[in-house]
Amino acid sequence: SHYDSNGSIVIPEKFSIIDNPEDSIDVIRKTISALLIENVDEVIFNYAKCKDIDLGTQALFDIILKDYSEFKSRCARIQRNKHDVFPAFGAININDENIQNLIWSVGSPANLGIGEIQNKEIEKFKLRTYNNTKGKDECKRMERKDLDTTEIADYVINSLRRMGKKLTPKKRDDLCTIIGEILINAEEHSTTNHRFSIGYFKEKNQEGSHMGLFRLVILNFGDTIYEKFKSPDCPNKDFVNRMKELSDKYTKRIFFIPGKFEEETLWTLYALQEGVTSVSKESYKRGNGSIRFIESFFNIKGTSASDSISRMTILSGRTKILFDGKYCITERQSRNGEIHKAMTFNNTGNIEDKPDIECVMHTNNYFPGTLISAELLLNDDDLKQI
Repeated sequence: SHYDSNGSIVIPEKFSIIDNPEDSIDVIRKTISALLIENVDEVIFNYAKCKDIDLGTQALFDIILKDYSEFKSRCARIQRNKHDVFPAFGAININDENIQNLIWSVGSPANLGIGEIQNKEIEKFKLRTYNNTKGKDECKRMERKDLDTTEIADYVINSLRRMGKKLTPKKRDDLCTIIGEILINAEEHSTTNHRFSIGYFKEKNQEGSHMGLFRLVILNFGDTIYEKFKSPDCPNKDFVNRMKELSDKYTKRIFFIPGKFEEETLWTLYALQEGVTSVSKESYKRGNGSIRFIESFFNIKGTSASDSISRMTILSGRTKILFDGKYCITERQSRNGEIHKAMTFNNTGNIEDKPDIECVMHTNNYFPGTLISAELLLNDDDLKQI
């Protein structure tokens, strides 16, 4: 749809497609309209109201601006003598110090080569784009994944080193597991040729305690988790049949509520359980990344209930799943006696019982792919003094 922004776009107080989806997605739509459809000379993003930016939303915004900039310069090369029809863009009123730090270290200015700050309290992992097409060769793909994993793990380890701390070897392994598994998952579920990651860590001293907020986002565009399983080409028919059985049980028990909890919500949750994958059995030689990743997240987070900040969110299609420590991973024995880990978001540990819809929910907005966002508050108890 066509907006008349007159070249001015106001960034909301909370710019987050996770916590404030209506306003934030509206900004993204307005941005595309202003840059590509409306007839304006420049587009100005006004941050006067903005107090909080979610890293995944910033990444999404930057991917769009980066693509737009590349498109614009390509047009300029082709039509050298024509007047530049596409507007320039810029930002004003970035008054909040936290927002300034984020934007100028990993946001658009840093990504587009406009400029970036060096702040001694910040460890940045600027937006990386990984191109999957070159890696059809399995060996190369694994090598690439190992490099990427190491790169991201180094970012975390450097973040902590600034606080005079290092992860215990066990937690370091946990971390590499987390990252490696997410990257594999992102690659397997992606139907387009790119995945993206971005990280941002800032240390702070608060009420006499030294802590740091670590953020990492990995996202890809393409089929959502649900679409991948729903597709007639999905090679893993066993899981699909099990999902269908589960849907029937939910339908009988009247668990599905349109607009609140739908089949897609259930299947996306089911896909995270151990041993569930949309890849064919032949090419599947490992435990399910998602659950190990969630477990590692809780391991690093530690069990302190006081932490209301650490959380992990998965957004895929019209489903949002929130891990904030309210529910834990349980172990269950399957029909053939194997022990499986499950994350059911309920107190029974049984996926046939309805999950808590505060944590597993249907969203009105559709995310065209999968976004995984982790925010971890690292305190002294998570780390071993160097």
